[in-house]
Amino acid sequence: MALPSAEELRWARQRRAHLREAGSDLDIVLTLRKGTGPPLFCAPPLVGLSWCYLALSQHLRSGNPVVGLQSRGLRRPEPLPADMAELTRDLADHLRNVQPDGPYHLFGWSLGGNMAHAIAERLEHDGHEVALLVMGDATPALPYSFGRAADSAWRVCNFVLREVGYQPAIPPDEPEPEARMLALVRERPGLSFDAWPDERVLALPRVVQNNLAISQAHRPGRVSAPMLFLSATRGGPPTEKKVASWQPHTGGPVDVVDVDCRHEHLLLPQPVARIGAAISARLL
Repeated sequence: MALPSAEELRWARQRRAHLREAGSDLDIVLTLRKGTGPPLFCAPPLVGLSWCYLALSQHLRSGNPVVGLQSRGLRRPEPLPADMAELTRDLADHLRNVQPDGPYHLFGWSLGGNMAHAIAERLEHDGHEVALLVMGDATPALPYSFGRAADSAWRVCNFVLREVGYQPAIPPDEPEPEARMLALVRERPGLSFDAWPDERVLALPRVVQNNLAISQAHRPGRVSAPMLFLSATRGGPPTEKKVASWQPHTGGPVDVVDVDCRHEHLLLPQPVARIGAAISARLL
């Protein structure tokens, strides 16, 4: 197994720190920063948790509040959304409880960008103005290597481990990947999940699987909101191709900011400082 890069080690440390700071709050609405003016609502990435956006909240020059939206089913067992329409209707309702009227400002990194686009579509359909839609290196084609959601338990468990600062070490032939994930967590006391009961740890792969299945089945519509596209330029498709993939799904102006990092490192300190400045300049 290859040794993790310096960026991967920094990412793992940042993930663990954010989980210690905000990971015990698993409500659907998570206030990341208080302030004045319209909030910046952050849609959950694939893992369902929005604590990763704490990094962004520290780099916004504006005084706007930052509010994370999180997936259902993290705090307690409950039915998960059946499709993107149900998921975005739920998140849009919670968003409007915080801010009853527009204009709204939305941000999403990775799969969170796809969810932010779908929330914007829902809000516009219901007659609300979306003043800004920030896409954090998201594409409609979902550039993930999970395969079909139903056949990817070991990949999902490795993804969860990595997302919360553990070394992903579950092989493809592992017959019980969730049990192995729990064992790996319990072998490293003092890290992110140390105080989490087993059922809460196991809720994460369940939420990830559901978010993955919903997203793979979703076909985005079209929104008219202005879009700010943040493109990670190390690896992956070129910026022009990623931006063009959203052309059928947006009718508003599109601004592009290139960020010198990999997709998975977009919220590390140096990239997120550039992101924060770009978003701050566009918030009302």
